[in-house]
Amino acid sequence: MESVPNVFASSNSTAAATPVVHHILSGSFRSLSLFLLAFSPLHRTLSLVRRIDAFGPHQYLATNPRKDRAYTTSWALPPVLSSWTIERPDNGDWSVRHLNSVPITATSSYINIPPPFTHVYTAGGPTGEVHVIDQETGGFGEKLQQVLFVPDEELEKADKTRVALRYGSHGVEFSPPSGHGFIPVLGTDTIEMYTRDPFSGLLTHIASIHSPRGPGAQDGPRHVKIHPNGKVLYCVTEHTNFVDAYTITPTTLTYVASRSLLPPNTDPARVPRFRGDTLILAPATPRHPAPRTLFATTRGVKASDKGWLSAFSLDADGLFADGDAGEHFETPTSGGKANALDVLPKGDLEEEGVWILLTDDDDAATGEAGGGVRVLEWDGAGQGVQVIAGWPAPGENLKEEVKMEGGSHAVWLD
Repeated sequence: MESVPNVFASSNSTAAATPVVHHILSGSFRSLSLFLLAFSPLHRTLSLVRRIDAFGPHQYLATNPRKDRAYTTSWALPPVLSSWTIERPDNGDWSVRHLNSVPITATSSYINIPPPFTHVYTAGGPTGEVHVIDQETGGFGEKLQQVLFVPDEELEKADKTRVALRYGSHGVEFSPPSGHGFIPVLGTDTIEMYTRDPFSGLLTHIASIHSPRGPGAQDGPRHVKIHPNGKVLYCVTEHTNFVDAYTITPTTLTYVASRSLLPPNTDPARVPRFRGDTLILAPATPRHPAPRTLFATTRGVKASDKGWLSAFSLDADGLFADGDAGEHFETPTSGGKANALDVLPKGDLEEEGVWILLTDDDDAATGEAGGGVRVLEWDGAGQGVQVIAGWPAPGENLKEEVKMEGGSHAVWLD
């Protein structure tokens, strides 16, 4: 276990010398805008390309495979989803332009566009929704389905604001090989399992999977990810700080094992001071076509409790490697409501190195200290993690043209 060091010096690695600028799109929990950023691996800098007037606060973002369309959730009222086109001129700066927005029943938390990339799925609080993607514009089309996580007769009176995200549905992920969809629901301690028709896009509920720790566990399942083989599901529990692994069968999930998101020497009395947060799998490489690492985060309940970034080794089948309890790195702050992740290969196709995006909503990141979005460097198990760059830079957050006030979720665009 170790803290993530801030390292801004240049590196001798081949990837660091690659003259490429990678673009990033970020939301914020406290700003109404979106932020288009550029990261230079050569210069180890992260800078603002432009701030985009939007419909935020935007807490979660997703893109299509070409990454020329983005889809965002929002805490705005009345509840809304928005779509965006990402314009990449051959010469000149990139830009982001609003396509359209659609009303939804309740504030949504997560958004997903699974293969064949014709439908958008969202979930949050008492409802989830399915929308067609407009084939001409790439924006939101017709709403096809609403999925309920409260009895139908209770929907009218149910809380439909962001408050319901604390105990309602909170994520949505898919296993294209098996044809299943999964939505974790914090308040019921369940992962809801569906079949998905890839042509109509409609979901059919088939099972509710309860906590492996039994009734009354109060785990708060929050975020799930699926291994590319379609056979393994990972779930972060917000309240108990575990990542659970399950195998996917045609009709249910079978629990396999758990790993703690906190270091082994953590006092059990301190566990409630952290909140399990997000998951992401390391990208495949030619040498390792199956992901070999699962990254996960927790965030501190208070500013005095710094969050944790963990890296868990996986075997060839996607299960936790035998004897591996994970590596744990203390994040620069508590993370606030964020500590969300995205990953990008560093460019050396034979190695495992990745650039990690880590967002920060801690009060320290919203003020003069900045750092609402950070780029971290990870070069494989046992190599540690380093903070390479952060934006806004110290003092920059107070400028009128910036005003990010902390990051929520950020994604790599190239």
